[in-house]
Amino acid sequence: MKVFQIGFNKCGTTSLYDFFNRNGHTSVHFDNGKWQSIVESNLAEGKLLLDGLDFITFFSDITSIQYNYKTLAVQYPESKFIYNIRNLDNWLASKSLHRSRRVNPKKKGSKKYFYLYGSEIPIEQYWKIHWLIHRQAIEDYFIGVQSKRLLTFDIEKDTGEKIANFLPELKFDDLNFLHLNKTADKYNKELI
Repeated sequence: MKVFQIGFNKCGTTSLYDFFNRNGHTSVHFDNGKWQSIVESNLAEGKLLLDGLDFITFFSDITSIQYNYKTLAVQYPESKFIYNIRNLDNWLASKSLHRSRRVNPKKKGSKKYFYLYGSEIPIEQYWKIHWLIHRQAIEDYFIGVQSKRLLTFDIEKDTGEKIANFLPELKFDDLNFLHLNKTADKYNKELI
């Protein structure tokens, strides 16, 4: 069985990875784009997206997984998907703080604005639009029979028990869902 996290980063991707890993399910997380490169190479070569990755159960914080969920749903019909979310304003605050600590504002490519349909909009507004479009696309795809393959998991409210109930095919002994890698904790700031 394959399980794919398809929400955005700064929504508990590390915590989800840790939860699956602690429960004995081979899991991968971003890892400086290592897994992303493999999936993109498979896509370019016309292979199954996870060719060579049969040993992995859970995939987390991999953009090419996040945006190719429809292809994965077809290629892996027994797979399931976790759409990880949180309060939108809290996500924007976390993403902004994370970005402010990682991006040198004087460095080329560290834009504060995004160009969308010929208009310049603040990067935070772009993120919000991106979030809303992605959410709608997921909701539109996972309807009817497909809805049984999707778990919407709110990292601010939900527990490990919700994941275990969604995945009875997998065994979970430790239902403690730890909140790891919080941006606010990393930078000693309080998030809203």
